[in-house]
Formats: sequence, structure tokens, C-alpha cells
Amino acid sequence: MAEEAKKKPESPAGGGKESGEKKAPVKEVAAASGAAAGGGLLTKTPVLLGGVMILEAVVLFAGFKFLGAGASPSAAAGAELVGEEHSAAQEGHGASGDHSGSAKIDRKKTVEIQILDFRAPNKQSGRTFLYDVTIFAVTKAEHEERVKTTIKEREALIKDRVRTIIAQSDPEKLGGGSEPGLETLRRQVKYQLDEIIGEGVIDEVLVPRCIPFRTDY
Repeated sequence: MAEEAKKKPESPAGGGKESGEKKAPVKEVAAASGAAAGGGLLTKTPVLLGGVMILEAVVLFAGFKFLGAGASPSAAAGAELVGEEHSAAQEGHGASGDHSGSAKIDRKKTVEIQILDFRAPNKQSGRTFLYDVTIFAVTKAEHEERVKTTIKEREALIKDRVRTIIAQSDPEKLGGGSEPGLETLRRQVKYQLDEIIGEGVIDEVLVPRCIPFRTDY
């Protein structure tokens, strides 16, 4: 009896050990399942983050493109306005060219350029007259340099042509008797200048002085 009493208490202890051993696998399975669940979540997280980042990039790109397209016309209009203001400012400076020295040439303005100032003989009347002649040419301002350069380069030729005209002219027309305005002389000189300088360059010929002097007393 005493032996049976001793054996009975050992039974629960032994049974508890076995139950503990049986419960241990349950805990391991739960831990393993938790680890597996945690591992699956961790593996899916980078994929989700990558998708979100791609979506944000697409949205930002579309937004910038829309804003850039809307701002282009305004920028172009602003550039045009600035360009117009700059052109107007340059024109304003050109209009006040007297101070800046960059004024444009006025095409309607005319200038008077001296062609000759010399004496030429005439013997058509049987007497020798020496005519003291000064001749000017009227031309547009844009042709001024051209006329001056040609006169300087062809001075001898121009003098020869005008001397020939005076030598062959009627003294009455040269002295102002029949032609006070010296129309024939002016017309003939202009014809020669058109041949030498160029047709259409000289607008008018002026003869402010044509005074005859007798040389055969």
C-alpha cells in the first residue's frame, strides 16, 4: 500500500512532463508561422514602396509638363514685349542722333557740293573773254560721299568738259543777256556730270557766279 501511495504522486509529475513536451511543438509552430508572416510582409514592403515612388514620379512629371506648357505663351509674350521695348528705345536714341552720333541719314535732305571754281576762255564773238565761273551740284545726302569722291578723282576731266562747254557757248547766253538764268550752261554741265558721276545722282546744277572779263584791250 505504501508503495502504491508513493507511485501515485509520480504519475502527475510524469504526465506534466509529457504534456509540456507535447505543448512545446505547438509553440514552435506558432513562432514559425509568425516568422513566416513577418517575412512575407517584409518581402512585399519594398515592392509596395517602389510602386508608390513610380506613381509619384508619374504624377510629378505630368504636373510639371502641364505647368510648363501653360507658362510658355506667357514667357513668349513677355519676350516679345521686351524686344519691342528694346527696339523702340534704340529708335529713340537714333532720333536724337545729334547727341549720340548715330542718327540715320535723312534721304529727303539735299546738300550743295562745289564742283568747280575756275576761269575758262571764250572767243565766239571774235574777242577773248575769260569767264570766272563757280559751279555747285545739288544732290541727296545719301549721295554726298559718292559725289565728293568722284569729283576729287575726276577733277581734271570735269574741268575739261566745262571749259569746252564755255568755249563753245554763245557769249549772250553766258553773259546773261538772252538767258539771265544761264539755263543752257546749267543743262549742259548737268549732262556731263551725269555721264561722269552717274545718272540720277545730281538733282540740279547751280551757277552762282559767271562773270566775263575781256582780255584783248
